[in-house]
Amino acid sequence: MKSKRSPYLVNQSRLADLIAAIQIMGTYPWASRTVESWLEKLGQPASADNWATVFGDHPEFFRLNGQWASLRWRHGYDRTYDPKRRTHLTDDEINSLEETSKESLSRAPLSPDQIDALVRTALDMHARAIAHAEERRWLVPLLVGLLGGILGALIGSLVPFLLK
Repeated sequence: MKSKRSPYLVNQSRLADLIAAIQIMGTYPWASRTVESWLEKLGQPASADNWATVFGDHPEFFRLNGQWASLRWRHGYDRTYDPKRRTHLTDDEINSLEETSKESLSRAPLSPDQIDALVRTALDMHARAIAHAEERRWLVPLLVGLLGGILGALIGSLVPFLLK
């Protein structure tokens, strides 16, 4: 099986893009928006041509559904948040709303502690990707040396027979 390079290491700016997206998408009143709408809030990503690529490379944080993108954690919440009034609604309040008002409800923003947990997770995953890449560095010289030694031994043992 071919090993794919970690998305955390594709560009030195990837971690900064992740942290920015987690912070903005975690606190924005509406949980889900089109990728183009997130571009308006986040600006151009530094680590990819577009946000769809960043979101797609990191399904551990982001959910892409067609052209719509959201944080997975927020997507796990029910639609009980009124983004216009920036308040949570009870079940009774939701049941008393008209259908058109119910459709405008969103998923609650994340708390600062939740955003901090996601940022720490991104930092940890980035550090692990770096450590994994560094662990593999010693393997190449070792294998080349080992292969060279085996090849040298084979050639050394065959030369006397070929020279007879």
